Amino acid sequence: MILLKICLFSAIMIAGYQHQDGKRIEIVGKALNAKAGAIVVGADEATYYVDSLESWDRKVYGKNVKVSGILVIENPPKDDPRKPPVAEIKGVKKTIKKAKWELVN
Repeated sequence: MILLKICLFSAIMIAGYQHQDGKRIEIVGKALNAKAGAIVVGADEATYYVDSLESWDRKVYGKNVKVSGILVIENPPKDDPRKPPVAEIKGVKKTIKKAKWELVN
């Protein structure tokens, strides 16, 4: 029963974030690095890129941070079968623009 409630809450939270494109948000999660830049992985396992930040400093990496800013959701372009495949982000890319962050306990 608890697992069902957690899954339902996560689904509602994810759906809610997808409708907030262009709105101010605040995410608390783990500061990690990806090939495309610095990310925050929230409690709901959603990944958010932090605009204009290539990577987290060693003092911040792996720790919990609170990031606030403007959420921008980008849908990937359609694959063109006439072109060779390229390495890119698959699925929806969530980016926090004008991001401000701080460490949290």
